[in-house]
Amino acid sequence: MARPILMPQVGQDLTEGKLVTLKVKVGDKVKKGDIVAEVESEKATFDVESFETGTILEIRHREGDTATVLQPLMLVGDEGEKLVLPATETVSAAAPASASMNVSAAGSSGVSLPAGPGAGRSSPLARRLASEAGLDIRQIPGTGPGGAVVMKDVESYRHTAPGEARVLNFPSTTASAAGGAQGIKSLQPGQGDPVLFIHGFGADLSSWRPFVLLMNVKNPLLALDLPGHGISQAATASSFDGIVSHVRGQLEAAGLTRLHLIGHSLGAAVATELAGGGTLDVRSLTLMSPAGLGPKVNGDFVEGFLSAQMEAPLRAWLDVLVHDAAKLPGALLRATLAGRDGTSLAAQQARIAAAVFAGSTQLFSIRHALQRYEGPVRMIVGMNDHIIPPDNAVALPAHVAVHRLPQVGHLPQLEAAPLVARLASENIRSAG
Repeated sequence: MARPILMPQVGQDLTEGKLVTLKVKVGDKVKKGDIVAEVESEKATFDVESFETGTILEIRHREGDTATVLQPLMLVGDEGEKLVLPATETVSAAAPASASMNVSAAGSSGVSLPAGPGAGRSSPLARRLASEAGLDIRQIPGTGPGGAVVMKDVESYRHTAPGEARVLNFPSTTASAAGGAQGIKSLQPGQGDPVLFIHGFGADLSSWRPFVLLMNVKNPLLALDLPGHGISQAATASSFDGIVSHVRGQLEAAGLTRLHLIGHSLGAAVATELAGGGTLDVRSLTLMSPAGLGPKVNGDFVEGFLSAQMEAPLRAWLDVLVHDAAKLPGALLRATLAGRDGTSLAAQQARIAAAVFAGSTQLFSIRHALQRYEGPVRMIVGMNDHIIPPDNAVALPAHVAVHRLPQVGHLPQLEAAPLVARLASENIRSAG
């Protein structure tokens, strides 16, 4: 299965970078540790390292392009593996570095597309995005190799197509709120009730970027940072209720009263408390490895994660998050270290940890809130979760659908991303 090499996040302020040099082309073999590209931000130029071993199957950006942090720069597959393309297209191992595919002449399989924008050529990702958005890809002008329609063409067309006034493009700028709140960011524009993603302890909103690419919904996708995290680093809270109040304040400041909630770990607990609070119209609730269902938490992890200041010890603690350490992206390690470098991030998160954990004990419960919320709930738990014991998720209300995933740790949205995205998408659609 193809695995992405992501645009790395180096520092909390970095949201995108310019691809200066590509050091590989489609068909090249790479191994872990190889430098595959050079990226330039406003502050520095840095190398992009491969954390995968295999063959370059697709390159999604050309030299000079701007890429968003944590979005795929290229795809790596197992040796001999090829991306599955329709009969009219073939992957060319001899394609130039700036191209990811070679599209055969239209009509070779008996399929005839009318001449026009895009000339019938398109990447698989572009076709999927166009299909999900209800767009006719044949009407989209292409800027890719040979005039092929690529992802950015679809995104651009979505913003300019007739009738686009129905699309909610949630502002990505900050929305001030009481208590030093920093804001809510858009991960994807769309139609209908917004979907808000809430991260877990020690992460930030950018951690959702790879996952949202797998979501099969048309809704606007939004995310925010918990106090003491990401762009809300300066904010703090002295209790779980304080964290919930902070998030509720941000939603009120942004005018969001009706939405879907997706949360992970501590963020899932916050989402549940919001859903059961009665002040918001929460259409659906998707919980991944939720905290607040039992007293136990891995206190050694919390302490070790916060105190690690170098790569080796931090890597050791991050490995505890997953069942298969090979699935942890290297960008996560570097982003965590870069985010702490010269900042008060770890100290702020230590204050948040003290507000909700006492050693290996969780100081709050979401069970009453979960009982009060009557909308559709899906809970996804990794059976190899070493942070929050999976047996915390027992004796739940009858309306809660629980999915227990074998060989998955505390990050099901990483280790079983396609399945978890499908479950979350189904839950959203089930709410109508």
